[in-house]
Amino acid sequence: MKKICIYSVLLFTLFFCSKKQSEEKKIINSQDFFSKITDISKLKKAEKTKLNDSTYRIKGNIDSYQVTGYLTENNKKIDWWKIIESKSNKEIASIEYRLVDNKEFANQYKVFNSSKLDVYKSKHYNLTYKNNDVLYFFYVPKSKNIIRTEGTFLYSIYDIRKNKEISSTKCECTNTDYQFQCKFSIPNKNNIVISGVFFEVSQIKNGKMGGSEIYVRDTLK
Repeated sequence: MKKICIYSVLLFTLFFCSKKQSEEKKIINSQDFFSKITDISKLKKAEKTKLNDSTYRIKGNIDSYQVTGYLTENNKKIDWWKIIESKSNKEIASIEYRLVDNKEFANQYKVFNSSKLDVYKSKHYNLTYKNNDVLYFFYVPKSKNIIRTEGTFLYSIYDIRKNKEISSTKCECTNTDYQFQCKFSIPNKNNIVISGVFFEVSQIKNGKMGGSEIYVRDTLK
């Protein structure tokens, strides 16, 4: 019953976040902005290289930017894409694409200012683990229009050797200046898969609600 409840909340949250995303995060809309700058149909001098039976690397230019990324055999964007300013040869952004319900989703993005990561304009996560403790840091863009924001990580732990799910639960993240932290323990640090979704829900000054999500799948070996 607990597991069913958790996934019911997850489905509701994903619908809520998807519906409200365009009403929030005016700094950068990850789906609209990055879908334009990584539009493969507009790439000039495009070079497409087959890496294996299901993955291709593509490289080309859009406006004053050089774009490099990865595609499936059906031309769906996956993995990390790099955006480099042609004149300065400096990376200005990187985007991680994932397929969610067979649709391209800009899951994480990092924005760089003079080659330095701008954490206040980026959406991404970091993972560290030591012994049996796992620590996640989730970062979302900062906005002066947001008056309240909360983060929750819904996750499951899967043991590869035992071929079974060990647990499925949620973590209410602590928020420090738009850095959301989640810490929990795992039964052992080897052959463990952690998968789930972090979601942020925010209240904006105009009274509207918005949100964003980050999909997670990590293997600890």
